[in-house]
Amino acid sequence: MQQFLTVFLGMLFFATLGFGQDSLAAPSREAAAIDHGAFPARVTRTLDSSKLKQDDSIEVETAGSFKLSDGTLVPKGSKMMGRVVTAKARSKGDPDSELTLAFNKLNIQGGKVLALKGVVQALYPSAEEPTGPNMSTMGTSAGGAMAGAGGDATGLTNTKTGMDTQAPSTAQPVLDTKAIGVQGMHDLSLVKGVLTSKGKNVKLGIGVRLVVRVDIFG
Repeated sequence: MQQFLTVFLGMLFFATLGFGQDSLAAPSREAAAIDHGAFPARVTRTLDSSKLKQDDSIEVETAGSFKLSDGTLVPKGSKMMGRVVTAKARSKGDPDSELTLAFNKLNIQGGKVLALKGVVQALYPSAEEPTGPNMSTMGTSAGGAMAGAGGDATGLTNTKTGMDTQAPSTAQPVLDTKAIGVQGMHDLSLVKGVLTSKGKNVKLGIGVRLVVRVDIFG
C-alpha cells in the first residue's frame, strides 16, 4: 500500500510539473505584436477567384517606402506573402463570387523577414494607364473593366507646364491608408477583409492597389 501511494504521488508531481510548463509556454505561442498599422501594396500577379483555391500562396509588393515605429525602413517593392483564405466563382447555388486574402510575411532589404498578420482594409484601382484594348492592368469583376485606371500622386509631369502627363480625363481616387472598403471601383464590395462581387468572379489585375492592415510580430 505504501509503495502504491509513493508511486501515485510521484506521478501526480510530474503531471503537475508538466502542466505548469505548458502554462508558462503558452504565451510564447501567441507573441504580442510589436507594431501595427496600415500600408499600401500593389498586385503584381493577377488574383482571380475562379482560378485560385484555398491555401494557394500569394504575393504582392509594397507600393511605397515607410518606416516602422522602431525605425526599420521598409522600401518600396518589398514582397509581402500570404495565402488565399477563400476563393470562389459565382455558381447557380451561390449568388456572389468571393475572394479573401491573408498575409503573414514581409521580406525587406538585407534579407530581413518580418512575421505579420495582415488583411485587406481597402481596395483601389490601378494607378497605371491601360496597356491595350483588354486593359489587362485593371481590376475586374463580372468579366469587365473597373471604372478608371486610378490616379497617382507621383505621376510623370511636364517640366514646362507642370501638368500631369499621365492624368486621366476624370479625377481618380488617391490612396489613403485610413480608407476602408472599395474606392473608385464598381461591382465589388469589401467587408472585414472579404471581397465579393455579383459578377462571375473577383479578379484583381496587375497594378490594383491595396491598403493592408497589419499586426507585426517581428
